[in-house]
Amino acid sequence: MKRNITALLTLLLTAIIAVASPSETVARADSAYSADDFALATSLYTQALKEEGSSSQLFYNLGNSCYREGNLGMAIVNYERALKLDPTNTDARTNLEFVNTRIADKQMDDGSVMTTLRNRIVSAFRADTWAMIAAVLFIIFIASAAVYVFSSAVAVRKASFFGGIIVFLITVAALVLSFDAANRVETDRMAIVLPPASQLSTSPREARNAQEQAFLLHEGTKVEIVDSILNPGEGLWYEVRVGSHDRAWIKAADLERI
Repeated sequence: MKRNITALLTLLLTAIIAVASPSETVARADSAYSADDFALATSLYTQALKEEGSSSQLFYNLGNSCYREGNLGMAIVNYERALKLDPTNTDARTNLEFVNTRIADKQMDDGSVMTTLRNRIVSAFRADTWAMIAAVLFIIFIASAAVYVFSSAVAVRKASFFGGIIVFLITVAALVLSFDAANRVETDRMAIVLPPASQLSTSPREARNAQEQAFLLHEGTKVEIVDSILNPGEGLWYEVRVGSHDRAWIKAADLERI
């Protein structure tokens, strides 16, 4: 029995150490970054993501090395990816806001106050945290219902009834926010412009004259992909939305999905 317990504790300790300790690839990437070898750090962090899977911290580290290389577009992509996985990653959010001040174009804004407010609320927690909040609130709702059923005091029954309704509505809202947060992790409609400058067209092909030129976007600008078409001889093109109204076509090669 003692041997079994010892073996179990050994396995548990090994698992904890494995989780707490960075992998060899990450350790090498960290060392390269500390040594100002940012090209090597970028390569190793990218390799670590392939080996270990998506990680908010790894995307954040990769964003840092891309920025130090002078690659603002990929820095923004990786900070955005870090926040998709963990919107509470304040370091990634701070760095993203800073890098956004270094690019030529203002990032897209749909102009809706309610949409902006909802985005901020959804981004307050990860999807699993919102789900946990909903579960806790539902337990409180059940407790309120039990108090209403079994209590004989009129004031207590009233308080539990109205309080239960409020808690139930907040529970539903938290559940909706959980699904919304989870959906944002899965979606890949948002993308970042990578070239220093990219000319958008009114149709899915290279602009042949001034009339077919829509507008110019620069490195780091965030766009929303709304449609795509494979044009023979022209390759894959995306129709993108920029801001609340502007839409045009851009070469798929000029974008990196978040």
